[in-house]
Amino acid sequence: MSAEPSESRDAHVVLAPHIGPEYDRIIREIRRTVDAAGAHHIEYYDRGLPAVAADVLGIPELAGNVAGSRTVERVRRDFETIGRQLSHRMAELNASLLEIAGGRLIRTVFAAPDRAVLYFDIDEGQYVVGIALTEASVDNADRALSAMSARIRAERGLPDVNFGGFRAAENGTGVDTRPWDEGSEDEDSEDERTSASLPQPSKPLFASPFVDLVHRAWSAQRDHREELFQAQALSVLQPADLHFIALVRGGRTSAADLLDHDSLNAFFVGAGRAARRDALQKVGTEFLALNDLLDGLLRSVLNRRLTRTVLDVEKGALFLHRISREEFLLGATFDQRQVARADQRFQLLVQRFGASGA
Repeated sequence: MSAEPSESRDAHVVLAPHIGPEYDRIIREIRRTVDAAGAHHIEYYDRGLPAVAADVLGIPELAGNVAGSRTVERVRRDFETIGRQLSHRMAELNASLLEIAGGRLIRTVFAAPDRAVLYFDIDEGQYVVGIALTEASVDNADRALSAMSARIRAERGLPDVNFGGFRAAENGTGVDTRPWDEGSEDEDSEDERTSASLPQPSKPLFASPFVDLVHRAWSAQRDHREELFQAQALSVLQPADLHFIALVRGGRTSAADLLDHDSLNAFFVGAGRAARRDALQKVGTEFLALNDLLDGLLRSVLNRRLTRTVLDVEKGALFLHRISREEFLLGATFDQRQVARADQRFQLLVQRFGASGA
């Protein structure tokens, strides 16, 4: 690939030798999307081969990311290599998710606390890989790349897959993160409400209108930590967005879901509720090995251990958060329109369960 002068003072743009006018729209979209406050590196691939790349890696704010022996050029080569290899890893991930019957992967987020690698499926064999290298830039990059990928697809007359569910989320009012019994205003401040005591293991503090519909699967070695997880499930599960959660520890799974709610009937035509539950638990038991594989692949980019993974398929998404070497939380929604909201609600579970320290 050869460098080309950029319309932006900061952006560094590189084009493969075979690039012709058919790529003009893609080049414009990548140039307008790469940004110091969002995606720091964006690359478009065709069947694993790089076609167009742009980055702002040379700006002073990112100097710490290319410190030592890793020059900017070396980092660019590393990023290109990661993008090439993701072509094969996405095929493996798609195969592992077949039983969930959610369709193909359209977007993935592989994140450490302060950086992320993001993947977007565009067309047959064509995909975008974006990289954000600061904590503040990850969400901006995710949304900007989702919008960019949608525009590239629309230019070809391809249907809107609603990457990340962001389009629906931006048209709504956001996620109400308060427990169910705090729906009305009272004398407590918002900060006091959100810092309320966590539910006790056997007696949930938060009342849920869906408590009678919660389907639970306990592990064979039920303990205080699992009781706490199950109690917290009542305050985060909601048929409108987050439908399934699980705690996986050393191959043991404790799960809770609202799949039996009547409002979700349409999502289980074909693959029924029992099949979906079994498939999600299978993904849970296999995820640690998969996470280790991806962690090794992405370590040269993130220089951190993966903690958060989002597997956004055509019909919903899986959210995974690694707590320790042998423990992680899993969440799922079956409604593509609610992926962003379900992700926010799942992060609420991550924060509460992590704060428990149990």
